[in-house]
Amino acid sequence: MILSTDSTANLPKEYYEKLNISMIPMQINIDNMTYNDLSEDLPVEEYYQKMREGAVPTTSQINEFRAREYFEELLKSGEDILHIGFSSALSGSTDNLKRVASELNAEHKNKIVVIDSLNAASGEGLLVLRAHEMIQAGMNIDEIEREITALIPYACSYFTVEQLKYLVRGGRISKVTGMIGSLLNIKPILRVDEEGRLVSYKKVISRKKALGELVKVVAEKIADKKHLIINHACCLEEANKVKDMLKEAIGVEAIVTDLTQVIGCHTGPGLIAVFFFGKEK
Repeated sequence: MILSTDSTANLPKEYYEKLNISMIPMQINIDNMTYNDLSEDLPVEEYYQKMREGAVPTTSQINEFRAREYFEELLKSGEDILHIGFSSALSGSTDNLKRVASELNAEHKNKIVVIDSLNAASGEGLLVLRAHEMIQAGMNIDEIEREITALIPYACSYFTVEQLKYLVRGGRISKVTGMIGSLLNIKPILRVDEEGRLVSYKKVISRKKALGELVKVVAEKIADKKHLIINHACCLEEANKVKDMLKEAIGVEAIVTDLTQVIGCHTGPGLIAVFFFGKEK
């Protein structure tokens, strides 16, 4: 069986090769150039610096042509394919992959199963890691599909941002809310909800309190301490502080990884996010 995902799963780069996970990248457009997400041709530090200097990147979803090309190459292995994708509430990519998978399933003996994670970044990645563990345990593709689908409501994603303007630009919050929030130094805590959408969770004053709130959320909600991931958008020092705070609070060593360019396009530099399996979302 081939385990597959897209670049927004936001796992550490070495995991894809180490765990034998196939990955199709989304794409980013900046300075009249198109790059694959995670491309070494656009280092994350350089990318976020461009954003700080006023560059306005855009993203491209995985269209049906790219999806077919990707799946057809994987099908040459003669194996079934389990793909876990980015929330359909945030992108059309997973729906495109599902349509192509349905067409190819009618043409090939091998099965392609596409699961909508209803999540983003390493919230999606957590489900990919659990699927890998299930494959290693010898479960078949139908069993894994059922188990992963049942886990989706427990994959928690909470984050805070440095500046609200990127959420305003992406339509995640209104211009008025963004303006008032910036004037009052409000730092919202947002989460991915049960339908895979970005929604507000809590508003706090100051970056320090926002980071503390992320730690508090994890400590209160975490149910599976085996999996804990922190994503950051060019703010490694703060991410490591959150890691240390979590280690002290719950005794767990989190994985820290860069946020991909595609996700960062909509949140901007300075994002800190935590991902874990909780008692509820």
